[in-house]
Amino acid sequence: MSVVAAWAAPRQWPLAAQSLLTLAIVTPLGPLVYRLAYEKLADATVLVLLIVSVGVHFALTGLGLVFFGAEGFRNPSFWDERFSLGAVSLSGQALIIFGASIALMVGLALFFGRTLHGKALRATAVNRLGARLMGISTSGAGRLSFGLAAFIGALSGLLIGPTTTMFYDSGFLIGLKGFVAAVFGALSSYPAAAVGAIIVGLLESFGSFWASAFKKVIVFTFVLPVLLWRSFQHGAHEDEE
Repeated sequence: MSVVAAWAAPRQWPLAAQSLLTLAIVTPLGPLVYRLAYEKLADATVLVLLIVSVGVHFALTGLGLVFFGAEGFRNPSFWDERFSLGAVSLSGQALIIFGASIALMVGLALFFGRTLHGKALRATAVNRLGARLMGISTSGAGRLSFGLAAFIGALSGLLIGPTTTMFYDSGFLIGLKGFVAAVFGALSSYPAAAVGAIIVGLLESFGSFWASAFKKVIVFTFVLPVLLWRSFQHGAHEDEE
């Protein structure tokens, strides 16, 4: 967003045009990362892919430091109005975030449940070899999944940028908190993940008030009882071949 804003600001481009240009630039980077780092290793073990992901993370973080610098920044708000309902006060930007989150959840649910490409992605995630035998392009599925991730990540950054100061490495911590929230939904339920995100936000807020030095520890420690509860809920079972 900083690169696009710096390039477009002298031309007095509206914020909406800058945002669309940002999405157009960032979204293709997802398939590019898959092509460069993952496509040749798609059949590797989970440990190898994890190590590669750590390397990709450090590479992208380093590039972010080079291009954006260490200073933080905020992009302008899309809606500056404020609304009050009793003791609750919401900004227009917060309403946009809520609306975009709901729209993304509904859109992803319809995409994975109703479309051919979405079902192909689910089949590839369950059994890559079986999907390939059924005529599904697993490389295309990988590029599509990374493209979706890049688009959602870019859109999320644009939406939360006006609400908090963003740094070149802010996405890592936000992603970890998102993972903790997704664990609530067993990485498959969008409404449960949304509830988990609200719980994570409340935990961090109360942690900031009662023990600000340990607020992140409180959030990430909370994932342990959730994982333990899910292990008891599902029990041990053998993987289906």
